[in-house]
Amino acid sequence: MDFCEMTRRLWRVYLLHRTPEEFAQAFHVIDPDCVIIGTGAHEFYTDSAQLARALAAEQTETEGVQFQIVEESYDQRMLGPDTCLVYGNLHIRDADTEKDAIIDMRVRFAVVYVRRDNEWKVAYLHQSIPYADQKEGEYYPKTLTEKVRETRHLAEQMTRLAHTDHVTWLYNHRAFFEQCENFLAQGPAYFMLLDLDDFKQVNDTLGHLAGDEVLHEVGTVLREALRRVDVAGRVGGDEFAVLCPGVEDDEIALGIAQRIIRKINQCVGHRMNCEIHLSIGVARGEKGEDPRLLFQHADEAMYQVKRTAKNNCALYVPKP
Repeated sequence: MDFCEMTRRLWRVYLLHRTPEEFAQAFHVIDPDCVIIGTGAHEFYTDSAQLARALAAEQTETEGVQFQIVEESYDQRMLGPDTCLVYGNLHIRDADTEKDAIIDMRVRFAVVYVRRDNEWKVAYLHQSIPYADQKEGEYYPKTLTEKVRETRHLAEQMTRLAHTDHVTWLYNHRAFFEQCENFLAQGPAYFMLLDLDDFKQVNDTLGHLAGDEVLHEVGTVLREALRRVDVAGRVGGDEFAVLCPGVEDDEIALGIAQRIIRKINQCVGHRMNCEIHLSIGVARGEKGEDPRLLFQHADEAMYQVKRTAKNNCALYVPKP
């Protein structure tokens, strides 16, 4: 006997042909002393009369809702001459595809048929919905600690993305100045403004995708050339900024700027057969100083380089 097909027809009556007449025709295969266990705590029935009342109430609740079976599988196994187990999976969703699904679930089930007076009856049916957040490859739900850890990791990822420039993976404009404020609140630091020389020519001759690749390479070189404590960000189209806390004097700061220039010249643009130069303005900031003011000072020093030699650095000197 094909018990899989019998079970398939039962599911279709229950899910797709939900009329009293269909229920009545299918009900004759339910044993009077059946045990039915559903997905909810209240769905526990120990005879066919309880099941009939539950089905009537459910029919009223779900009136107007139409289901579709997206996917299904059935297997059967004889447990003895008078007992057969059918087990499988169903993927059920709302049949109205024009709106967001209000029902979309995967169900596991097990049905036990027994032979009563030469007729096969459903003596036991159990259905369950797996945890949506169960461990991969496991049947157990994740612990609260795991859920908290995943939520925290996702929040950290979202925060990192919100603070990151998507081309260079350095801090974006807003996040860079927030970091500057934090460091300058603790002590003095040197602010550097970096501008790529004649970068427009790269975009005009090689295209903007090549320009983005150059910017990405600059970001990579900056991360490699700077100390761990230093902060780097992209603050404009081809403008970068660096904050170096804990640097003792102007010569050390200018030495860091020169090292950045050498690294950029050596490592950026060669794959596209172009030379990348940059000008750097350097300004010393005292504890508690406004990083926006340092930006202006470094900008003045940087344009002094632009007006003279380019591919060099200069220190901001206050006017007398």
